[in-house]
Amino acid sequence: MRAPSTIRLALLGSAALAGAPAAAQTALDRADPTIAARALPRPSLEQPERARTTEVDAASRAAAGATLTPPVRAVRVRGAAGVPESAYAAAVSPVIGRTLDRAALATLAGEVAGAVRTRGYPFATASIAAQPMTDGVLMVEVELGRIDAVRVIGARSEAADTLLVHALTGRGAVTQKMLERALLLVGDVPGVRVTDTRYVRQDGFGILLVTIASDRASAYAQLDNRGSAEVGPVRSTLLASLRGLAGDGDELSLIVAQTPFEPSEFAFLRARYAAPVDSAGSVLAVAGSVARSNPGAALAPLDVVGRSGDLSVSYTRALVRTRARSLWGNAELRAVTVTQTLRGARLRRDRLATATASLNGQATVAGGTLRGELAGVVGLPLAGVSRAGDALLSRADGDARFVLATWQMDYTRRLGGPFSAVLAGAAQLASRPLLATAEIGLGGPGFARGYDYAERTGDQGAMASAELRADAGRVLPGVIDRAQGYAFVDGGHVSNLRDGFGGGTLASTGLGVRAGAGRLDGMVEVAFPLNADRFDTGNRRPRVSLRLSRVF
Repeated sequence: MRAPSTIRLALLGSAALAGAPAAAQTALDRADPTIAARALPRPSLEQPERARTTEVDAASRAAAGATLTPPVRAVRVRGAAGVPESAYAAAVSPVIGRTLDRAALATLAGEVAGAVRTRGYPFATASIAAQPMTDGVLMVEVELGRIDAVRVIGARSEAADTLLVHALTGRGAVTQKMLERALLLVGDVPGVRVTDTRYVRQDGFGILLVTIASDRASAYAQLDNRGSAEVGPVRSTLLASLRGLAGDGDELSLIVAQTPFEPSEFAFLRARYAAPVDSAGSVLAVAGSVARSNPGAALAPLDVVGRSGDLSVSYTRALVRTRARSLWGNAELRAVTVTQTLRGARLRRDRLATATASLNGQATVAGGTLRGELAGVVGLPLAGVSRAGDALLSRADGDARFVLATWQMDYTRRLGGPFSAVLAGAAQLASRPLLATAEIGLGGPGFARGYDYAERTGDQGAMASAELRADAGRVLPGVIDRAQGYAFVDGGHVSNLRDGFGGGTLASTGLGVRAGAGRLDGMVEVAFPLNADRFDTGNRRPRVSLRLSRVF
């Protein structure tokens, strides 16, 4: 039945009369809850865990024996085959030709152990036993350091205990990389923080003591005006996490969002349950969301109602985990349904099933921190998914069977003094025309901040942002504990395959201030559109964005 196409034209004509250019964004996209939901904040409720220095309570030693050794002509180190002889030069050179007392021997043993530790064996110790010193050769025995047992103290966490035992015990000599990975994986357990680590030797056994703290719940609330005239503009978002519900190391995460002053315009609920599935820190998660929109402003007389629902299952595994660099692999299966009605009549219906494989990580590069994600998405050709030519598609030429490649990154680096810079980018490539929910959007708090979210949409595109920051520190103790001024320029271009509708270029610049006290944070930003009129205002009036948030 093709009658709805007439309704669509009437709707677009109504939006045009309201002053919105048709090329900017179809009015129906303003009512698509999946598009509106992508602009919601998703901040991390926890700071990234950093591996702490482990205190080693296992001193190197020299055995009791003669007060003085014969003159030392050479030093041989045994037990550290992977460490070159040159590593000991600084420790050995000063003792050649000297007679050594017990204190000097203990010092030599400590310096040899220190040389081995710098080569990546954090628990290495050295000892010098009583010996005949044939031909003046002094033998130093090195124990690279193994962990025979792990004790988790401070808080109870079976997940942390399992990770540490699996990663560190029964594996021979423990390297710095092994230790860092294990401690960082413990910090990845929801709600767990490593506060202290200590290595001790008791009766010849190596024991690692790990002190942790845990939080069973956390929450984040935000109020902002980044919505549109049709959906918002004021939005409220609550993110909450509850841990240890069905088992140790699991987490239930909730996101609830709405337009508080116009509750009927938008409501969104997402729940995600994740739990560890092995002793290496891999996580299996199930998530789902529902959303409803009934936009106001120019669309209010048309009673456009959008509904969406999705369900996904994902698997995540840490591939590399160190202080300098980390990389995670992720696989996800997802099903999405989006419908829209106009005055009760069905207007749009999109159904998709996708499989996604992605790599995301972070690394220290050139004195700064690089974070990024690379993903491949396949629209699965299952029975029931939307196909080109179906009635009621959000894009007449769109199809749920596609292949996508997406990329996003940001790089933060201090420049000296209070100044730092952030560079960010994102891009998408598609094999064929897409449905609205799979398109890339330009505009909003990420890129082209002078415009609302997704004022330009397309099958593929690229966008970038550059921001210069200046930290002011504590301005008014107890009132403003931290403050940061910033200026930015951003923009991008999106396009549609086969000369499809939409696409375009947006660019903006602006400045703002972020400030906070305790757990409360706020932002004021003024962004200036540079090359096109805004959808909401029909001109290039600056967009003023406000945000107030609190961590609980």
